[in-house]
Order: sequence, then C-alpha cells, then structure tokens
Amino acid sequence: MFRNLENRGAVATLIALQFVCAINWYSVSSVFSLIAADFHQNVSGLGLVTSTFVLGVALFQLPAGLIAARYGPKQALTIGMTLISVSSILVGLVDQLFSLTVLRFVVGVGEAFIFGPGVILIIRYFRKGAEGLGIGIFGAAFDLGGIVGISGWTILGTVAGWRLSVIGAGVLGLISLALLLLLIPDDPAVGSLSIRPSELKEIILNRPLLIVSAGLVVSQVAFGLNTYFMVYYLEESLKTGAVIAGLIPGFTMVTSIAFSPFVGNAFDRSPRPKTILIALCLTAAGAVTIAALNSVYAALLSGLVLGVATQGAYVFGVGIGRSIGSARSEYAALGISWINGIALFGGVVMPLVFSAVAAGYSYPLAWAVGGAVVAGISLPIFRLRSEAGT
Repeated sequence: MFRNLENRGAVATLIALQFVCAINWYSVSSVFSLIAADFHQNVSGLGLVTSTFVLGVALFQLPAGLIAARYGPKQALTIGMTLISVSSILVGLVDQLFSLTVLRFVVGVGEAFIFGPGVILIIRYFRKGAEGLGIGIFGAAFDLGGIVGISGWTILGTVAGWRLSVIGAGVLGLISLALLLLLIPDDPAVGSLSIRPSELKEIILNRPLLIVSAGLVVSQVAFGLNTYFMVYYLEESLKTGAVIAGLIPGFTMVTSIAFSPFVGNAFDRSPRPKTILIALCLTAAGAVTIAALNSVYAALLSGLVLGVATQGAYVFGVGIGRSIGSARSEYAALGISWINGIALFGGVVMPLVFSAVAAGYSYPLAWAVGGAVVAGISLPIFRLRSEAGT
C-alpha cells in the first residue's frame, strides 16, 4: 500500500482528520440516552436532532464543493474543521434541546466541508491506478473514528458525563485543525478558477451522476439507521448495558474497516462495477431488515453484514461517480459533493420516519420499514446504461 503514496505525512493527517470528524459525527447520538434523561426526551428527540444534523451536512454539500473548486480543498477542510470543533464544544454547554439542535446543525454544516474536498486531497497523494484504494482508506478512517465515537464515547459519557464527552470531541477537532494547517501542503493556484454556469449545470443535471447517487443514498440511510439508533435501541428496548450497546454498532465499523482495502482494490480491478454496486445495495437492505428480529444477536448480525455492504456501496458509488465525465478536473470535488449531498438529503428523512414508527408502533416494524426503503432506493441504479455509468 505505501508504495502507492506520494506524501505520507499528508495522507496520515487526512486520515486523522477524518477519524476526528467521525467522533464528532456520533458524539451526540452515542450518549443520547443520557441527554434524553437530562432534557426529558425520548427517541423522537433523537430523531429530530439527527435529522437536523444531517440536514446541515446535506444543505452545504454543494456550497462546500464550490468553495473547494474556487479556493482549493485545503481551504474547504479548514472551514469545516473550525465549524465542527467550536460548535461541538458549545454543544456540551447547552441546557435546552433547541440550542443543542441548532448547534448540531452547525456541526453538520462543518461536516459538509470534509467529504468531497477530503476525497480529492487523498486521491491527489495516491498514484494513478490506486485511487479506489485511497477512497477506501479515507472511508475506513471515518469508520475507525466511528468505532471510537460510538463505542468509546458511549462508555466515556457514562463515566465522565455526556457534556465532557462532547466537549472532548470538539477539542480533538481543534487539534486536528492545527495538524491540517501545518502538514497539508497549500492548494496550487488558489483563487484562479472561475465558476462557469454551463459547467455547473452540466454537473447538477448529469443524469448518470444523479442515478449513481442512489448507491450513496443507500449507504447513508442504511449505515445511518444502524449507527444513529442502535445504541439507543439496545439500551431502551432490549435493556442491554451501556458497554454492550456501544460495542455492537462498533462491530459494524470494524467490519467496514477490515474490508475497506479489499473493497477499494476490488473497484480498481472490477470490470462490472455497476453490477457489484447493485448487489451491495440490496445486501444492505437485507441487513437492515435482519434487525427486525428484535434480539441482540440479530442486531450484531445486521451490523456485521451492513458494515461490508455499505462500505462497498460507498466506494463503488464514489468511484463510479468520479468516472462519469463532466467539466474540468477542478470540479471533481464539486461532483462528489453533489452526489453526496443527494445521499444526505435521503438521510434527513429516514431518522424522522424511523423514530416515528418506533415510538408509535415498534422497533421491529421500524427496522423492517427501513429495510424496505433501502431496497426501493436501490432500484434506480438498474437504469445506468453501462457498467462505467456513462
């Protein structure tokens, strides 16, 4: 793997940054049972906070891509890490659900500046032909941070209190911001790119690009349902302890990390990426449905399968999206941010649907509905005209 790298220090910094972003992504949902007791909330409150957070990520994907195209991906990452760090620290100081929800929206805005620009930067430091490996490693860094953010922060919140745990995530963000400024080379030709409306329209209305975004929607929705709600579901519905509740979704991240290099290499070598993307999306739908069996073992099995399927859908979806021709190469971050934004808009609705079904009916029905929705989202990918997506 290391022979494919051109700047190991920069790659290591991007991995650390993505790792910390994942901790901040899950730092609230992992301790929401404690927040709910403090603020007198239930699963509906978690659904509201989660959807508002994801809405912030989704709404600012396109602006983040435009800023990355105009000023460079490093500048976009700097903006994102600043918003994430400061807002996360402030989250630990609030005493109302409304204030917490607003600040989590701002954290989501910051997270929007990480994905597309980060992918473009890490690909820049991998040699030609190893781009899929770079995407896989970047995704694995998020999953590794997710393990800590879900499992570790669940335990940390129980021991130190949810406020200190969330503030700690923000402090880690400030440290990673310093590393970003010190160790990532400045973007070349900063401020030299003009945004052409015709090329912007070409990206936004690109039909194959819109279709392939369904794969990222599947990854976002399926993975999000597991990581946002599994801890709370296990603690409140199945009455497991905090350690077990934190570890089970952590295994989802472990399998995702373990398979990420293989998935990346598989994309680089695959002659049929569209077919594999479809299979991965349908597998993710089945994995979500498994959790409807309403047992700890079913939750574990669901997460293990989901970790592999969603990581694969993420890598293949982004990889196919990159291969779809559009405008100048400088717009690569914008194209990736656009399809990721579409995926995240799908993720805005499902937490509200899931929490409403779980609160009004039952968790098994909520998991079954989630699986059915994921399967339905996968169907547009069949309409791609070729394996390359063009």
